[in-house]
Amino acid sequence: MRGLPKLKVNFEYEKKQKDKAVKIPKAHVYNLSKVRKIVVGLLIILVLYFAYVLVLANGVAIKNRELRHNITNLTTRLDKASAGTTSYNPIVGQYLANFVTAYYTFDKTKNDAWLDKVTPYFAKNVTLSSSTNTEDMKLLQAKLNGIFTVDSIKTAQYNLKIDNDGKQNAMTVNVPYTQDNDKLTVIGLPYVANEIDSVGQVGKARFDKTGKTINDEAITAKVQKFTKQFVQKYVSSSTKDMSLFMNNPVGLDNAVDLVNLDESDIKVTGSADKPIVITKITVKVHGSDITQVQTIYLELKKQNSTYFVTKFLQA
Repeated sequence: MRGLPKLKVNFEYEKKQKDKAVKIPKAHVYNLSKVRKIVVGLLIILVLYFAYVLVLANGVAIKNRELRHNITNLTTRLDKASAGTTSYNPIVGQYLANFVTAYYTFDKTKNDAWLDKVTPYFAKNVTLSSSTNTEDMKLLQAKLNGIFTVDSIKTAQYNLKIDNDGKQNAMTVNVPYTQDNDKLTVIGLPYVANEIDSVGQVGKARFDKTGKTINDEAITAKVQKFTKQFVQKYVSSSTKDMSLFMNNPVGLDNAVDLVNLDESDIKVTGSADKPIVITKITVKVHGSDITQVQTIYLELKKQNSTYFVTKFLQA
């Protein structure tokens, strides 16, 4: 056909392209022996790691068992240490005094009023009903014999004298309670119990080492006089004020009244410069007829013409 341009095809180029060698990517070759060593090494590391974790876990378990054992031992020792103690605590004493007075003062014509008054003292799961008390009674006297641990429960024991229809009856009751700081709750109904010797356990052990009796009557009389003055201060003064008379000061700040302290009850042993005193005092809670007898132990140090209390214990 006329008028069309002629096309020239370069067959040499196509031939060169066909003859050109094709490059094949080089394959990666792994050494199976080396791979096996790596895998075995990782497995060994994992086994050692898990073994280490098991050792740690076993150690923690052993420590936990030891800790539980130590806690159990400490709890047992604390229970034994607290059993028989009659150390006075104003908060506990006042609370229990109010409870005992309310519980053992009953007018059967005012049963609902009695329930309203005593219910707040008890734990919520303690059931009280109109049949809890059925006879008129009035608390005449209550003496706190001691605060003990009975079956791991704090228990206050009282010797009571109750008027029931004109007849006076004496009885010993235990009051189980619990305490969280300054909050107290009676966790069971008071129950009649055998009287516990409040100086039969910790008290005798703590106050056993008193030294030899001082034969000098003048020194004994001087120590007895100081002891009476000290106890009066202890009952009526604040803790701050008692720092003038003793180490580790403590004072009841008129939480109770001193009812009785006989010189015949003040036993003096030790030496002239460092006498040791054991005495019994009777205190009465404000606003009630509840009294408590407690033992006081003093270690004294002579200072000029008087004495300073270096150690003060109660039971």
